[in-house]
Amino acid sequence: MSNKVKLIIGQRGERGSVLALTAICMLALVLALALCLDISHFYSVQTEMQNAADASALAGASALDSTSAGILLARQVSVASMNNYEFNHNSINFAETNLYFATNFADLQTFLYANATCADIEASTTPANVERAGETKLVANDVAYVGVCMPAPANTSLVFAHVAGTASPLIRGRAIAGKSPPLTGICGNVAPVSLLEDPTIPNSTEFAVGSIQILKRAGGGSVSPGNYQLLEICGPGGSNVEDALQGNCGGCFSIGSTVMPKTGATNGPTGHGWDARFDADVITTQDISHATYLQQYAAYLNGTVATGTTINPSGTFGRRVLIVPVLNYNDVAGCNGSSCTFTVGDFVAFFMQKKVSNGNIEVTAEFIGSVPIANGVFGGTPIPSLSITKTVLYR
Repeated sequence: MSNKVKLIIGQRGERGSVLALTAICMLALVLALALCLDISHFYSVQTEMQNAADASALAGASALDSTSAGILLARQVSVASMNNYEFNHNSINFAETNLYFATNFADLQTFLYANATCADIEASTTPANVERAGETKLVANDVAYVGVCMPAPANTSLVFAHVAGTASPLIRGRAIAGKSPPLTGICGNVAPVSLLEDPTIPNSTEFAVGSIQILKRAGGGSVSPGNYQLLEICGPGGSNVEDALQGNCGGCFSIGSTVMPKTGATNGPTGHGWDARFDADVITTQDISHATYLQQYAAYLNGTVATGTTINPSGTFGRRVLIVPVLNYNDVAGCNGSSCTFTVGDFVAFFMQKKVSNGNIEVTAEFIGSVPIANGVFGGTPIPSLSITKTVLYR
């Protein structure tokens, strides 16, 4: 065989080797690009899922108030908040079956953060102190946490896993939010008005939930000379009353703390402060009960605003709830002017049903219930209130 023929055959062999090597390199390059795309896509989707889960859990936890009605509202607002998100311009269609409630954080965390899909978690049996939305095995008084498992939409796919024939990593958003332990005192949120109780009558008898109580008396209707049930929470002036009603006043109070009376009817500043706080809420519909207020807020989150509902989209939910000190009526009636002090015997929550004018009128509100200052334990008796806890994103 001539050298020329040998050379041609050798070139053909080398060409075949180069083609094979090029094909292998191209495959490796495609897989590398697919892996890069997958990593970017994974973190993008995971971030979206996590943001949605966080918002849903926080919305649900904000509605917990130690009652069955609070749990029902939590279910509604959690689902509504989740379904406000979109993925690739498609609605998430989050279902209640991926929503959980618990009395114990550690057990909910262990259950929800298992190395499993949301579907697997949904199909498993909940622990003794964890319930799925719709179950009723927990005592509503003790429910303090909301857990969410947000499965990735069905159209989520990873290129590298598909090409390489490997299993796709789990993509889902999970979050746990709940109430902070009740405080040992209340700081910066005490209204400068008071509820007067007869110590000889049990509060459960004297103040029925849903009843309308006087928090500030009209001019000429003082309990004792100059005393209209106003308090010096952050100062003696009328402007201080207005600031305190709007929540712009510091200072911490607990059971046993002493407060001083603010003498005079102070109608103008009281009216301004009351109305400003009312208008700072999301729901500003007048002449509604606390129960209707919660319903209208749930409908607003769900995008179906009820007829007659007035909305302030820049407002803050819960501003219409006031924390009010409870004083002994006999102590207040025996006081003359501003020279005495009163001891706080309890705290209660009131709902502002309507605005007030600046005229010479009484200021009234709907009694929601007792707000006991606890020792850092959620649940039990007496029932802690939503108003003295914070909504916390635990994980």
